[in-house]
Amino acid sequence: MEWVAIIGGMAAAVWGVALFTRGGLAAGCFAVLVSGIWFGYPWMHWKWGPLALTTDRVLWMALMGQYAVWRRLGLADPKPWRAPDAALAGLLLVLAASTLTHDWQTDEYRPAARLVFFYVVPAGLYWVARQSPLREGTVRMVLLGWLGLGVCLAVTAVAEAAGWHELVFPRYIVSPQYPEFLGRGRGPLLNPVGNGILMGTSLAALMLLWPIAGRWGKLAVMALAAVITAGLGATLTRSVWMGGLATVVLVVGLAASKPWRGVLAAGLAGAVLVAALCSESLIAFQRDRGLSAQETAESVHLRPILAEIAWRMFCDRPLAGCGFGQYLNENRNYLADRTSERPLEKARPYVQHNLFLSLLVETGLLGAGLIVLVLGFWLRDAWRLWRTEQAPLWARQGALMFMAAWINYVINGLFHEVSLIPMVNAAMFLGAGINAGLATHAAADRRR
Repeated sequence: MEWVAIIGGMAAAVWGVALFTRGGLAAGCFAVLVSGIWFGYPWMHWKWGPLALTTDRVLWMALMGQYAVWRRLGLADPKPWRAPDAALAGLLLVLAASTLTHDWQTDEYRPAARLVFFYVVPAGLYWVARQSPLREGTVRMVLLGWLGLGVCLAVTAVAEAAGWHELVFPRYIVSPQYPEFLGRGRGPLLNPVGNGILMGTSLAALMLLWPIAGRWGKLAVMALAAVITAGLGATLTRSVWMGGLATVVLVVGLAASKPWRGVLAAGLAGAVLVAALCSESLIAFQRDRGLSAQETAESVHLRPILAEIAWRMFCDRPLAGCGFGQYLNENRNYLADRTSERPLEKARPYVQHNLFLSLLVETGLLGAGLIVLVLGFWLRDAWRLWRTEQAPLWARQGALMFMAAWINYVINGLFHEVSLIPMVNAAMFLGAGINAGLATHAAADRRR
């Protein structure tokens, strides 16, 4: 099995080099993302002291070197510094300061590793994608790449949920060595939420092909849409379903003609009615092999407990928080409080199930305010680009696809700490970098 991993890694490296040299910086960014999704830490890694090298991290370092060379040779497309970039830089500085001013070596350097691999590395992808030459072929390549990625993830998710393990690759996805979420469509990230965010984004990429597809092409789009929808269902995750539905509403509501919008409104009303009638079944159903339906229902009641703990911790340190990556070390001081009506002790082994509450507790108003500001800037730029009728269709479609990624990220982030899922921030920041590059050109065109 080790030889298979080595051969696969060599093949991935060869393809990565080809994408770097012939596809440009944006293709290199996408190669890093795909390698991190399919060939990340569980598939193969090399220990180097406290660090672990993986294929995506090696490719990321190669990408940074390529960007430096291309910038030196004048092959990149440098763009002026804008407000979203300043907000992102501020967020990184706050996270770094919060990490280094606390015990960043605790739990085998987990806070430092979280800072580097879940924020700094994705920020590198953002910057390179933003500074890369963005043309129609580049954006189309990214759309088709997302589509292919989403279809592969959906087929794998359905095979996982149905028990067709011979169709699942890599094999560690269905290995009992990783028991969490086993039996659901968790994909190569081993997390159904992260898998669902990626598939929801790919669903938007697929829907954007509808206007340019012929008769047979439209049939293919509908068939692939059914595959991705089945993959979203196989995650057995309510927030993923909400994100997928929001993707359809967003794309159809903004890009479709009025008759299709009417069909969408009727379908949305029906979905809301079904959800209301089946609310108890949606709250309590067996998802994981190791969890009963009752335990699944209890996971819903855990969130108010986590929210109360977060509020108590925030009130004690509202400005700077308890320290980035320090939540599990600090929350134990609040679990024995008997003044609460809720059993706070139940939340002992859990991290915060909300992206914004997590940053609010660990980095205070500084970190939480900056992440909201960054996400707001990114959404504003995408909306403005979509509304710029003078912009080319491919650029506006890139903005619409990013809005779909944004809405999947935020909806799932309200119910899970999505930044802790490997490659989810990398995917979000990469899409934001491409969107920022397109928005910069659009803003310059508007000024002219």
